[in-house]
Amino acid sequence: MVRTAPVSPSISARVIHAALVVGVVLFCMVAWYAEDATPAVELPDRRVLYISLAVVSATLFGAAAFTANRLLPPARSSSADDWWRANLGRAVFIWALVEAPAMLGTVAYLLTRDFRALLAPFIGLLLFANYRPSRLTGS
Repeated sequence: MVRTAPVSPSISARVIHAALVVGVVLFCMVAWYAEDATPAVELPDRRVLYISLAVVSATLFGAAAFTANRLLPPARSSSADDWWRANLGRAVFIWALVEAPAMLGTVAYLLTRDFRALLAPFIGLLLFANYRPSRLTGS
């Protein structure tokens, strides 16, 4: 039986972050190329959709920013792996708060084919860049 060393928490964080970003991008690409979307005429009222998407996105993006601002920087004597061991769950929670509106915006675009719905995924991708693992640890 071959024993391998456990994966470093900082590497795990990078892999999780990359997987979430690639997932949003791939889902946007699928929505972009999907031809069998529900016609916009079948939706009851688009204004309600956009207002709901804006409120949900603002709330979740704000919660992500609030949570990210509460993360303490790594102590001088600790390593990045120690910081990630203590904060990986919080970082994944932040990334999930960013991913949810991005996916909802992509679904709204898939249903309506209205480019205004893509505002949430674009903001989500910008926030993913802002909350990348190296930025969260300050290194």
